[in-house]
Amino acid sequence: MAVERGDAIEGTNSLQREMEPWERNGIESAKKPKNSPAPAVDVLGDDLLGEIFLRLPDMASLASAALVRKSWGRVASLPAIFRHFLSLRKPPLAGFILTDHGRVPYHCPDLLFISAGSGNPNLTTAVSEGDFFFEDLPDIDSDDEEYYEDEWRLRGCDGGRLLLSRGRDSVDLAVYDPLARTAVFFRAPHAWRLWFHMVRYAIVASETDSSFRVIGLQPWGWGVASSAVFCSSNRKWIMIDSPDADRVVRKFCRIRGDGMPAGRFVYWRSDAKKVKHRKNEEKTLVFDTKTMAWSVINPPFPCGESYCIADMAEHGGLCIVSSTEQCIQLWVRNSNNQWMLKKKVSLLNQFEHLKKLRRDEWMKRVRILAMKAGYVYMEFWSIRKPHSYLLVLNLNTIKLELFCNKSTQPYRGSAFPFFMRFEPLPAPVVDKKL
Repeated sequence: MAVERGDAIEGTNSLQREMEPWERNGIESAKKPKNSPAPAVDVLGDDLLGEIFLRLPDMASLASAALVRKSWGRVASLPAIFRHFLSLRKPPLAGFILTDHGRVPYHCPDLLFISAGSGNPNLTTAVSEGDFFFEDLPDIDSDDEEYYEDEWRLRGCDGGRLLLSRGRDSVDLAVYDPLARTAVFFRAPHAWRLWFHMVRYAIVASETDSSFRVIGLQPWGWGVASSAVFCSSNRKWIMIDSPDADRVVRKFCRIRGDGMPAGRFVYWRSDAKKVKHRKNEEKTLVFDTKTMAWSVINPPFPCGESYCIADMAEHGGLCIVSSTEQCIQLWVRNSNNQWMLKKKVSLLNQFEHLKKLRRDEWMKRVRILAMKAGYVYMEFWSIRKPHSYLLVLNLNTIKLELFCNKSTQPYRGSAFPFFMRFEPLPAPVVDKKL
């Protein structure tokens, strides 16, 4: 049996040698196996490579792929791909900036910063050293000689940056990084000089680099553009001189507050009030920084409810998160472009400790502040108490975080969750061979 097995093995080896290709060098013939060439990575175009990256399981895998080759790092850093993976990461929340209503119109309101705490010591140190009251903002020369000329007012917040304006007329503007203590100064468009004190602003920071845009809105002055965009890349204003845009914007002449960011969008709420003998409708003015187009959203609930706009790619784009009777509702659009209720979470039924707070401390109202990457940021407060609770709800896992605002004074003005900016993907020094 052993001899027969050896013969079989030898026969197999002979057959394999006969099947191997021959290579000739002109002198003698030798049998050498011909290796198949390795597939060329460069033949994968950016589009195909991007589709492969979008199928990676997490941000860590994308970061590893970005280190392989410079071309891979460039594709992995494209906004469409990088932003897809941001939705899988919990935003690095540093805390909340709360404001009061201000003692005087156009006066800088009092500010309060509530730290969110963190298990990351680097984040905790950075937050503890942050200048969230912009006390170290450098002085600048200005032509504004009004009484409030030296005071900076908080107008918006996004991507770890604060949008500020100075003076009653808000001629001087600044985008300030309170952690790095760096600022970009610029002025409002000269064409709006007669309406400086009435202009409403919003800021949108890039998710992939340090750039930002500031959107200005003035629906009162006729004969000039009603909106403009300031780009940090060239430090210039772009006036949106479009009859269609003016027609949409001028319908919101009663907007009292500044805009809020929602991904690449910014929005202004009309904040219509309930009137006993008249039916008011809530409307939301939305600006798309990618298409530079204005649109109007009609929320699917009565006016007076707290809500925010969110950009959720997994639900087809713009969505609405609202609050009614301590119940959080997620509204999405169906195939007919109509609003439908996607999810509903009763805070009191889901979390017993919130029910106890409602009973013991009269906490009854929920104010929606923002939604980002599946997390809803809100304030749980009472008209009878000066303090409140800041809540972070994960809509996917229905887990809740709670931070206490122990202030003895009420802060019922604008409120902003402050997020650290995501670090860009690492870049390889040299290309690595696969």
